[in-house]
Amino acid sequence: MDWANLIKDTFKKIGKFWLGLSVKKKVLTVSGILGTVIIISTGAIIKAHFDNKNLSPQMLQFKKDGTMFIEVPAKVSENNNHLVYIKGQTAPKAYVRIGYGILGDTTTSDSNGKFTLSYDDNLQQKTNIKITAQLNDKQISRIVIVLPSPKVQQKIRDNNKQIKHYKKISREVENLTLKDKSFSDAKSMILGISSSIDINSESNNKEITDVTDSDKVTDVQVNQTDTGVSVLLYLEPSDSAKKALAEKKAEKKKEQEIINARNEYKKKVVAYEVQFNEYAIEYLIDMNTSTIYERTTDDSSISQSKFTGDMDTRINFDLDGLQMIAYHHYVGNDSVAYFNDETGNSNKAYKMDTETTKNLYFKSLNLPF
Repeated sequence: MDWANLIKDTFKKIGKFWLGLSVKKKVLTVSGILGTVIIISTGAIIKAHFDNKNLSPQMLQFKKDGTMFIEVPAKVSENNNHLVYIKGQTAPKAYVRIGYGILGDTTTSDSNGKFTLSYDDNLQQKTNIKITAQLNDKQISRIVIVLPSPKVQQKIRDNNKQIKHYKKISREVENLTLKDKSFSDAKSMILGISSSIDINSESNNKEITDVTDSDKVTDVQVNQTDTGVSVLLYLEPSDSAKKALAEKKAEKKKEQEIINARNEYKKKVVAYEVQFNEYAIEYLIDMNTSTIYERTTDDSSISQSKFTGDMDTRINFDLDGLQMIAYHHYVGNDSVAYFNDETGNSNKAYKMDTETTKNLYFKSLNLPF
C-alpha cells in the first residue's frame, strides 16, 4: 500500500470538503474542534491535579527530583502469634528489607511505593529494628520500635506492677527502726508490713554462729529483686554466748600450751638402741632432767641414773654401780653414738624414734609425752 499517496488523497478530500462548507459551518466546525481539545486538556489537568493531591509530599519530591524517602510507623506491635506486619511507602519498585535482610525479611514496593514486611521474633521486650529502602544506588533507613504481643505486654505490665509493689515494701522495711531490737521483735515488725518477706538472721561475730530470738539487731540488709523482698538481720551474740566462746578459747589455749610443752620436752629426749644377736639395749636420755634410762628388750626392769656433760663431748653416768660414758660419734650429729663402760666394752648405738621407744620400752616412766 502507498501510504504517501493515501495520506495525500485524504488531505485533498478534507480540503475539498472544507472549501465546500459555508462560512457558518466552518465556524461551527472550528468551534467544535477547539471545544473538544479544551475539554480533553482540562480533563487531563484535573486528573493530574487530583492524582498529585493524593500523593505525600515525599512522593511528590521523589517524582520531582528523585529524592529517596521511606515512610514507616514509629511503633508497631506483634500479634499474639508473635507476628508483626510493617506497612509503609517508599519509592516505587524499591528493594525494602529489615536489618541486613538475611532472614528473608525483604520485599519490593509496588508501583505506588507501598510495601508490607513481616517480622517474627517472639519478643519479650520492645526492640528497635531498622527498615531500609534501596533503589539503584540510593538508599534510606528508618528505625521502627517493635513491641511484644499484647499477652507479653500485659505480662510485662503485671511484672512491673509487682516490682513496684516490692520496691514499696523494701522502702517501708528500710524505714523501720530495727537496730537494738530483739530478733523476735524485729521479725514481727517486718512481717507486719508483709507476710511474704523472707527473713533470715546471721551472727555479726564469725566465731559465734548460733543466734537466738533474744539477740539484738546491729545491722539490717534489705534485698529487693523481681521476685520478692528478703531481709537479713545481723545479730549481736548474747553475753552467755560470748562467755562460752571465751571459755572455749581459754581451754583451747591451755590444751595448746600443754601440747607445746609436751613437744618442747620431747625435743630434749633422745633414744638409742644397741643391737645384739638375741636382744638389744634401749637407752632413753632425758636432757630436761639430766637422767638416762636403760633396759634390755628381754628384761622389763628399768635402770636409771643422773648424768653430767653433753653428748657432743660426753656424758658420765652410773648404771647399777657400773661407771659409763656416752657420746656422739660425730659432733653435732646425733644419729650414731657410743656407749662405753669402765671395763673397756664399747657399743655402737643408733638413734631411734623417741616416742616409739618410750611407748614400747619405757611406758611405765612418768614422762610428760
